[in-house]
Amino acid sequence: MISAIITYMRFAILSFSLLFLGFLSYAGGIKGHVTTQKGEKLPYAGISVKATTNGTMANEEGYYEFTLAEGKYDIVFQYLGFRTVTKSVTVGAGFTELNVVLEEQALNLGEATVGNQKEDPAYSIMRKAIAKARFHQLQVRSYSAKVYSRASAIATKIPYLLEKRLKKQGIEEGKAFLNESVSEVAYRRPGTYNQKVLSTRNSLDNSIPSPNEYILASLYSPVVAGTVTPLSPKAFSYYRFEYEGYFEDQGQIVNKIKVIPKAYGEGVFKGSLYILEDRWAIHSYDLQTTTSGLDIWAKQIFSPVQDVWIPVNQQFRLKGGYLGFAGEFKYLVSVTYQKLDVDPNLKEGVVINDHKKEGEVAEKNRKEKLDALIREQKQFSTKNFRKLTKAYEKEQRKESKNPVSKRMVRQDSIVIDSMANKRDTSYWTALRPIPLTELEVKGYQIQDSIKVVKEATHEKSRPDSVYFKFKHLFLGNTYALGNRNYFYFKSPVFSVGYNSVEANALGILTEWRKEWGKSEYFSLSPFIRYSFGRDRLYGTLEVKRGGKNWSMTVTGGELASQINQDNPILPFPNSLAGRIFDRSLMKLYQNQFIKGEYTLRNISDIVNFTAGIEYQRRKELFNFENAKSLFFWRNFDYTPNRPLNDELANTGFPVHHATVLTFNTTLRPWRRYIIRNGDKRYLRNKGPAFNLNYKVGLPALGDVDYSLLQGGVSQEFDLGPRSTLSYLTSGGGFLGKKNIYFIDYKHFMGNEFFFQMSDPLAHFRMLPYYQYSTASWFAEAHVLWTLQRFLFTRIEVIRLTGVKETLQVHYLSAPTIKHYTELVYGFDDVLRIGRLELVGQFHGVHFQSIGFRIGTALQTGNRRR
Repeated sequence: MISAIITYMRFAILSFSLLFLGFLSYAGGIKGHVTTQKGEKLPYAGISVKATTNGTMANEEGYYEFTLAEGKYDIVFQYLGFRTVTKSVTVGAGFTELNVVLEEQALNLGEATVGNQKEDPAYSIMRKAIAKARFHQLQVRSYSAKVYSRASAIATKIPYLLEKRLKKQGIEEGKAFLNESVSEVAYRRPGTYNQKVLSTRNSLDNSIPSPNEYILASLYSPVVAGTVTPLSPKAFSYYRFEYEGYFEDQGQIVNKIKVIPKAYGEGVFKGSLYILEDRWAIHSYDLQTTTSGLDIWAKQIFSPVQDVWIPVNQQFRLKGGYLGFAGEFKYLVSVTYQKLDVDPNLKEGVVINDHKKEGEVAEKNRKEKLDALIREQKQFSTKNFRKLTKAYEKEQRKESKNPVSKRMVRQDSIVIDSMANKRDTSYWTALRPIPLTELEVKGYQIQDSIKVVKEATHEKSRPDSVYFKFKHLFLGNTYALGNRNYFYFKSPVFSVGYNSVEANALGILTEWRKEWGKSEYFSLSPFIRYSFGRDRLYGTLEVKRGGKNWSMTVTGGELASQINQDNPILPFPNSLAGRIFDRSLMKLYQNQFIKGEYTLRNISDIVNFTAGIEYQRRKELFNFENAKSLFFWRNFDYTPNRPLNDELANTGFPVHHATVLTFNTTLRPWRRYIIRNGDKRYLRNKGPAFNLNYKVGLPALGDVDYSLLQGGVSQEFDLGPRSTLSYLTSGGGFLGKKNIYFIDYKHFMGNEFFFQMSDPLAHFRMLPYYQYSTASWFAEAHVLWTLQRFLFTRIEVIRLTGVKETLQVHYLSAPTIKHYTELVYGFDDVLRIGRLELVGQFHGVHFQSIGFRIGTALQTGNRRR
């Protein structure tokens, strides 16, 4: 549960913008409650010193404490939906009580028309705001800030079997637990963030640092954590907007826009967005979205500093559950900017004309730079302003004193102070800008009491990472042995399998791993397998040495390996088919081998290269004499271990030796990355990836003599919220085949069982495993279109479960089957992990059969076969 809570907190940060607050230690200040005229508390109201970035927030009970030096101040109180109030106050040596009552904000209504047709004024406002979105992001060149962040969680449901165990750790239904941190953050345009965690505190375990990872985003961005924002250039494809009126705040007209998704679900927001008139900047927002079973609410208030409206008050709330757990999580960020550098070239005196309402603006000086055009007070249309802003951003990158690669998206560094988790309660009491609620105080008290009891009874925890526990026999475990030595043990329960050749078999996989430096490692991984049917013990040993961008592996031993060495059949589905449904899917041969492989990764950021050589002694295997299913099925029976193939009449082979040399290259020209503490972390490739593979059998070192060249292209397109289009094409052929056995044929990723655990893109659904294998040429293509809203997912109650619909095409052409095609319609992410599919099989234009498939993304069983 602890890890789940931290995951939820981090997800809130990933999903939205996060900017930062700090605080100063002074002797006095102001404190009090922020309420409505009816006396209702206003949770998380914003409090700040006028025209500065110095501010704080009220807690959930509407209570605040704002530490200030002695002097006179104009204090601004803000809350969404209420009139902003400014109070003048004189601060002395102690705290002055200042209770504030806010009035509900009344909206003034207006009406706008376009030509002879009426159009909601919201659309013109949003066109202008979208046109200036990137402009507002670029206005701040750099800043430094201090941050206080707090995540609080309340478990509302805990599975019965875990209640007692979690209660010992202080986790109970209805009781709050917290995570607080104080950080210093520095930002430099276009995407460099440096963070130093000064202090962190966790009510569950104060001995373990738990700094929040700040991954910054902004509602001005087109997409935030996979969710299309209302200010995206594509917003009108996903949203409708309604104008709800306007009000005045701090001398500015603020327009309230209702954000209405055309189809609410994962990947879109709903709620209210407040836009400043003429500036077309964000004043505040109150939005909601959903993902992975969690409902997420986000609120943010902006304030003017140096004539730029920047975020000063931010809060998130998450509610939902997963796998029997349920809870509510809140995340608050309060920020004080210490240094703010605004780009002088990007002034707010820009006039934006709606090209649909006011016509195009003459563009005589299209080649002039944006900053020059702004200085001349040029007007811009919504249609061309975004283009000019993009051109300005590119020019700034070129002129930067610290130029960065075009591939780099963001650069972060996180440093944790050595005293970060050692601050006592008096330290936190003095510096905490947002007071704790009674429930939160109680959460800390409970944890402190548990800690005292443990220390008094000398109770020692026995973490799974160090000590053996009986449950590890069933679940497996990784043990930390000290000095960066690790031992991994995989439970034999998940390595039990059945096939028609070995009958029941049991495998045990372990690994010892030693790490040093930043990314250097060495590992030994023995695997032992016993076949009850063959009464044979065998296994392998893998030795691996690697670093940041390279690895070298030597593996040797004996296994019963699949004839298709890409392993299209996983152990669990094969065991299920063999034991329950009287089907023998795997076709195995005895493989005594030694293999060496050397890999270079991320060459110039875009190339991976692997070279390998493998020697095998191959022997044909046959079905175990007494192999049988637990149940008798009239329509099924075990087929011989010798596959049927249309190209080769007899796929059997004598005992022989084979030495095969392999080269594989992958090229990703459009690859991008972020830098985290000096290490590159590569992002999902949006452009096409190209693959080239060459295999050659060496006759001087064995009995095979052939060469195979094959290549492929793959790519995934984002088509909208949780909607993608992926494709994979490949083709090739044998350049020579003087001596070749069926094992060396080109095999395909087929499937003949209703339950499938495989890559949904690259695998066929009903293709026989070996019928069309070839020693000649081949071409195949796979297309997978995932849609969040298509037929059944147009029903919101279905869509909100996270289910997606898929349309697929899988195609193969080979000498014995010119045009094999599968058309698939399915449901993905059923109960978050499952797939249901309806498959139509065609030979050319002729329909052959229809089938149903059940799939899952989960994988069990040993993959080393």
